[in-house]
Amino acid sequence: MRVAPPRLILALLCTILIAAAPAVQAAGNPLAAFAGKTATKPAATPPATLDAAQIDAAIATLNNPAERNALIATLEAMKHPATKSATAPTTSPTTGIGFIQTTETRARLILGDLGSALKASTDVRLVWHWMVFVATDAWLRQTVLHAVIRLAMVLATALAGEYLVIYLLRRPRAAILRRAARLRDSRHAEDEAGLAAAEAGETEQRPRRRSLRRWFRRLPFAIAHFLLALAPILIFALIGFLWLTGSLASERVAKLVVIAVLNAYLACRLTLEVARFLLAPARRDIRLIRTTDRRASWLVNWLRRIIGVIAFGYAAIATGGLFGLYHAASQVLIKLVSLIVHIMAAIMVLQARRPVAAIIRGDRKADRSRSGVITAARAGLARSWHVLALFYIIALWIAWAIGVPHAFFIMLRIVLVFAIIAALARSISAWLAHGLESAFDDEVAWRTQFPSLFMRLRLYLPVFKLAISIVLGTLAILVILQLWGIGVLAWFTVTRIGQRIVAAAITIGLAALIGLIAWETINAGLEAQAERLVQQGRPGRAARYRTLLPMLRTTLLVIILVIVALVVLSAIGVNVTLLLGGLSIFGLAVGFGSQKLVQDIITGLFLLLEDAMQVGDNVTLGGMSGIVEKLSIRTIRLRGGDGSLNIIPFSSVTTVTNASRDFGYAPINIGVGYGEDIDHVQAVITEVFETMRAEPTWAAQISNDLELWGLDQFGASSVNIVGRVKTPAGKQYAVRREFNRRIKMRFDAEGIELPYNYQKITIDPAEFRAAFGPPRTPPHTPGTSEPPPAPSPANS
Repeated sequence: MRVAPPRLILALLCTILIAAAPAVQAAGNPLAAFAGKTATKPAATPPATLDAAQIDAAIATLNNPAERNALIATLEAMKHPATKSATAPTTSPTTGIGFIQTTETRARLILGDLGSALKASTDVRLVWHWMVFVATDAWLRQTVLHAVIRLAMVLATALAGEYLVIYLLRRPRAAILRRAARLRDSRHAEDEAGLAAAEAGETEQRPRRRSLRRWFRRLPFAIAHFLLALAPILIFALIGFLWLTGSLASERVAKLVVIAVLNAYLACRLTLEVARFLLAPARRDIRLIRTTDRRASWLVNWLRRIIGVIAFGYAAIATGGLFGLYHAASQVLIKLVSLIVHIMAAIMVLQARRPVAAIIRGDRKADRSRSGVITAARAGLARSWHVLALFYIIALWIAWAIGVPHAFFIMLRIVLVFAIIAALARSISAWLAHGLESAFDDEVAWRTQFPSLFMRLRLYLPVFKLAISIVLGTLAILVILQLWGIGVLAWFTVTRIGQRIVAAAITIGLAALIGLIAWETINAGLEAQAERLVQQGRPGRAARYRTLLPMLRTTLLVIILVIVALVVLSAIGVNVTLLLGGLSIFGLAVGFGSQKLVQDIITGLFLLLEDAMQVGDNVTLGGMSGIVEKLSIRTIRLRGGDGSLNIIPFSSVTTVTNASRDFGYAPINIGVGYGEDIDHVQAVITEVFETMRAEPTWAAQISNDLELWGLDQFGASSVNIVGRVKTPAGKQYAVRREFNRRIKMRFDAEGIELPYNYQKITIDPAEFRAAFGPPRTPPHTPGTSEPPPAPSPANS
C-alpha cells in the first residue's frame, strides 16, 4: 500500500495554518488566556473574569520554570515596546531575500503559536493529577468502586438477557435467510428463462428495471431480519431500565454512571444493526447496498471501532465529571478521543485508496475509446483523492484542537475549494494540451504550407505544455488562497514585496519569451539564407555558409543566454552593475590565461571567412592529410585515409593544401625503352586517352584535352614522356589510376617496352675453380659405373 506523500500534506497544512494565523494566535497565546484579553483589544479594556481552564493554565505556567521565565521575558518586552521595535530585525529591500525573510519570520511565529496551542490543548498532566487525586481520596475511591460494582451487575444481567434472546431467535432469523436464498434461486431461473426468450426473439427486460425489482423483493426479508435483530437490544434496554427504576433509583452517582454506559452501548448496537441492515456482511441475499462481502465486513468492522471509541470515550469523560474531573482535563480527554477517531479515519482512507480510486476512475475499457477533459479530471482525482482526504482529516483535528471557531465548516470549505479549483485547473490544462496536440497533428493543413515552421514549433510542444501547466498551477494556487481568505491578490497589489514579485515574474517571462522568439527568428533567417544560396546555384558559397553556421548559432545562443540571465538577475534584485564589474575582471584574468584558446578561435574565424576549407574537402594541414569532417570554433576534425580521426587546433595550422577546390590535374609520367619510336609511343598514348574520354563514365570526370608535353628526360634505362589531364576537383586520382591501367595493357599489346631496373650476374668457371678449388669427386661404390670425367678448361 502506497501512503500519501507526507511533504504534500505538510505543505497543505502549513498553507492553511498561515491562513488561520489570527485564530491560532487568539486560541493559543498563553498570555491572552492568563490576562483575559487579546492583542487586538485596547489597552484600557478591563480584564475578564478568569474561568477554571484559564486558572489551571496559569498555575501550570507558573509551576514550569521554563514557561515562567518565558512569561517574565514576554512581560519585560511588553513593558518596553519601543526598544523591541527598534531592535527588530529588518528585512532586505530586495525581492528574493526580503520575501524569504518575511516568510520565514511569519512561519516561525505561526508555528510557535501553533505549538503552544497544541501543547496547551493536549496537556495530559491535568488528567494525571485528577487520577492521582481520585486514587488518594478515600471517599472518591469508595464511590468509584461502588459504581463499578453496580455497573458490572447491570451489564451482566442485561447482556445475559440479550444473548438469551439472540439464542432464541436464531432459528427465525435462519428461516428468513433460507427464504431469501430460495428467492435468489427463483431469480436465477427467471434470468435463464428471460435469456431463452431473448434468444427466441422476444423483448428482454431492461437490467435497471430488473435490478430495482429484485431490490424490492429483497427488502421485506431485510426488514424482518432487522426487526429480529432489534429484539435483543430492546431486552437489554428493558433490563437496564428495570435496574434504574429499581434498586438504583436512590443511588445518584451509580445511576448516572450506569445511564452513561447503557446509552453508549445502545448507541453502538443500534448503529451497528442499521449498518448490518444496509450492508448485511456475509448475507448477500438480504443486502440492500450493492457491494462485496469483504467490503461490507470491512465497513462494519471500522464502524464498530469508531462508534465504540466515540460512545464509550465520551461516556467515560462524562462519568469522570461525577468524580471531580477538571473541566480543562475533560477538554484534553475529548481532544484525545477525537484524535483517535481521526487516526482511525486516516487509516480507513489509506486502506480504501485503491478501491475508491478505481470507482472514481471508472471503467478503463469504456474510457479507452473516448478521451477528454472529464476523463483526465477523473484520472487526476483518482490519483489524489486520498491526499485531500488525509489533509482534511488531519487539518480538521488540528484546527478544532487549537480552538479555531467553526473549524469543521472552515475545513470543509477549504477542501471543497481546493478540490473544485484543482479539478478546473486540471481540466483546462488537459483541454489546452489536447488542443496543442491537435494543432500540431501530422494531418493539419498548415504543415504542408509552412513545413519548416511546423517542424521547429513542434519541437517546443513539450515546453508549451509545461508552461501551460506552470501558469495554470500558479493561477490555481492564487485563486485557492484568495478563496480561503488569505488575500493574496491584495498582498500582490498593495505590498512592496508583492509588487516586486509580480514585476519580476512578468519581466522574467517576457525576457524568456523574447529570447526564444529572437533565437528562432534568427535561426529561421540563417536557414533560409542557406536554402537561398543553394537555389541561386552557388553551392560553394552555400557550403561555406553551412560551415560557419554552427559557430554563428553558438555565438548567438551565448549572447541571448547572457542577456536573459542579466535581465532575470536584475529582476530578482541582484545588482547587475557589480556583477558585470566582477565578471569583467574575471574575464580579463581568463583572457590572460587562455591566449592559446583565443588564438585558436581567431585563426579559425579568419580561415573560415577566407574559405580556406569546407566540410568534405581533402586537405593537408599540420603535416596530416584527410577529409574534413567538422569545423568547430577552435578545432578541425580530419579523417585520415586509414580511418583515424585527427583533431587539429586552428593555431597549429600554418599552411592549408586543399585538393578539393575548382579543378585538379592528373599528372602523366611514362618511361619507355631507348629503342622505342617516340612518335609512335605518343600516338598510342593519345589514342588511349581518346578511347577513355569517349566512355560516358569517364567523360564526366575529364574536363579538357590531353596536354602531352613530349619527351622530358633521359633516364638511366628509359626516356620519360610527361603531360597532364585536367579534371574536376578531387577526380584526378581516379582518372590517373584508370589511365595508367589502360596504358600498361595497350603497351603490352603493342610490344612497347616499359623498362625497369634489374641485375644479371655472369660467373667465369676458371675463376670459380681458382677461387674455390676443383670440385670434390664422390667416392666410387662397387657395382656402379664410373662417374664421367670432369671437363677440362680447354673443353669448357
